[in-house]
Amino acid sequence: MKTSPISEVRELYEKTADSYSEMMDVEIDLPVYPDILSRLAERIKNIAGHVVDTSCGSGHMLQLYHSSYDSKRSLLGIDLSSRMVEIANKRLGNSAKISIGDMRDVSMISSDSSAAVLSFFSIHHLDKKGILTALKEWNRILCEQGQLLVAAWEGTGLIDYGDASNIEALKYTKDEVTSWAVKSGFIIDRCKVSFIKELSMNAIYLEASKK
Repeated sequence: MKTSPISEVRELYEKTADSYSEMMDVEIDLPVYPDILSRLAERIKNIAGHVVDTSCGSGHMLQLYHSSYDSKRSLLGIDLSSRMVEIANKRLGNSAKISIGDMRDVSMISSDSSAAVLSFFSIHHLDKKGILTALKEWNRILCEQGQLLVAAWEGTGLIDYGDASNIEALKYTKDEVTSWAVKSGFIIDRCKVSFIKELSMNAIYLEASKK
């Protein structure tokens, strides 16, 4: 099975950016996010470098990290959608540098320059080859012992968007995601699968360190 072309994914998020941002206004208060980000802040407190959100969307994750855990850390955000980037820039102001880009290509970021890389619910838009490309790039930009956080939809086959979209996106198993991370140079620190009641889907929450 293949995922939809990136051009179609970009178009989807251009159309839904504003409603997505409104959804995240509520979702960001779920306990899973402060739970993950508080551990991240503790793990990187002695590691210099950026926190990079490779699919930052409306900027809620970076804003939560900045406001609750580390207001002095350099923050970088990347997203396919120009409208998402516009919303994120408005939300974060001078607290972060947000730009249009593809999560598989972070060539604008120097090697060994980042303390953490975030990817929340975006790798379902990539096939296995794309995920491995992204993971290797994320590993490249991380400092020694830099941290990787990935949230992904767990399972097999296509994600059912119902009437909302014709986009084809893929679920992956916990074993697949962890094995690809290890293959790309990461040590798995924690990996949990949780049921998301509102969507009737399982989510993987992976926390890993650069070797």
